[in-house]
Amino acid sequence: MLTVPFLTDIDPQAAVKGSRDPLGLQTIWARLGRHVVGNLTTVSTSVRDFTTLVLGYYFAERVANEVGGDGDLAVFLRWEQLAAYSRGEINGDWKFRGVDRVKKNLQEGSRIRLGTDSTAQILSNQKTYGIWGLYTVPARSSGLVEGDPTRLTAAGRDLVETLYLPIFSKGGLRNADAVVSRLARAKTELDWQTADRKLLETVAAVLNRRLSTAEREVYRNHLLLGGPQDKTAGGQAILAKAMESTLDDDGWTLTPGHVRHLAKRCRADPDKGAVVADQLERIRTAEQLLAPAAALFSLVLASDDQTIADVSRVVRRQWGNSVRMIDVDATTSLETELRDSTGDAETGRRWIQVARTLASGEFERTLGLLLDQNRAVMNIRASAAPWADVTNGRLRVRFHDDDGGDLPTRSELPEFWRHSYFLDSLRAIALALRSASRA
Repeated sequence: MLTVPFLTDIDPQAAVKGSRDPLGLQTIWARLGRHVVGNLTTVSTSVRDFTTLVLGYYFAERVANEVGGDGDLAVFLRWEQLAAYSRGEINGDWKFRGVDRVKKNLQEGSRIRLGTDSTAQILSNQKTYGIWGLYTVPARSSGLVEGDPTRLTAAGRDLVETLYLPIFSKGGLRNADAVVSRLARAKTELDWQTADRKLLETVAAVLNRRLSTAEREVYRNHLLLGGPQDKTAGGQAILAKAMESTLDDDGWTLTPGHVRHLAKRCRADPDKGAVVADQLERIRTAEQLLAPAAALFSLVLASDDQTIADVSRVVRRQWGNSVRMIDVDATTSLETELRDSTGDAETGRRWIQVARTLASGEFERTLGLLLDQNRAVMNIRASAAPWADVTNGRLRVRFHDDDGGDLPTRSELPEFWRHSYFLDSLRAIALALRSASRA
């Protein structure tokens, strides 16, 4: 029996959500989420990471134009490393990807290396799992970068030249020339405790944990409200305003009740509020199907060598005779989104059947349908065998989930939520901008 693959020594800031998706759920919730959040991703939640990205492309362009260098990516990776050391050591801001290696390198001596080789990179694959790989697309969608090769938009360039270059100059690095010269070198060492301390302090001042009022306005327009290319036709701004009303609640999380409340607040907007509210209600309806379905399949992956009837009895003991919060009629109206997770009409019909069997308590049929869905997803991905199937009347699990046996309780089920829909990313940006204004 195979087990779920994993990597050791995982950076706590490096996990990418959605990498395990045996039922094809990510396409469904992403499609629904894009109606109300057009620019952010599940991992683009840090305003300062967007700052680092904008400056990274600025420096890459300057090195290319002034020196030639070894390519945009190499310059960008070295800048990301310099930014990380400055944020952590000077600002005490450890909320960036690569924090473990940065801490380790700082603890090992007074010299740190900037480069593209594996010993200098702050992640196992900094290009893919760092800011270049995770923030370029949302920054493009937000109107901060554009083109091929990627360059700053007029708004992104104005942000750098108006707000950030003066901070470099104030720190003694006129026009950031010293940063450009360092980043142009394929390999460079910095004495972060003495000789190059001022360099790190100036970079840290640019990346201050507190956002200025001028920064806040730019990022509000481009990140929170969707930017000039807003794909939601103003809907994201309406949702953002509603989301801002939740920011004083430290315990706020995504739940069906909270999303319904957001929809109610959006509906009060006289312009397009009703449209946004309807989209949020569709998201709520979808999640009340997808969340329990995902939990059930996790239970399947923890039930090797059991019968479907055995697993069904576990579900019935935990959830009772039905999953009452599922609205079958409302779910049926989502068949297009449910179908488009694979492009196959049978997938849409299967998800409607999952909704009906959950609502009626036919859990054995539900489990069989989820096995069928996993098989269909694996066939489309050409990923060989499904993760689990039934052989000689018993489950044979190929990818085991040791934590999958913990179903939500019957009382927890009505407010159970698992997927992002990019709503939590929008709230994270709203919270960062609100905090900046009050700092």
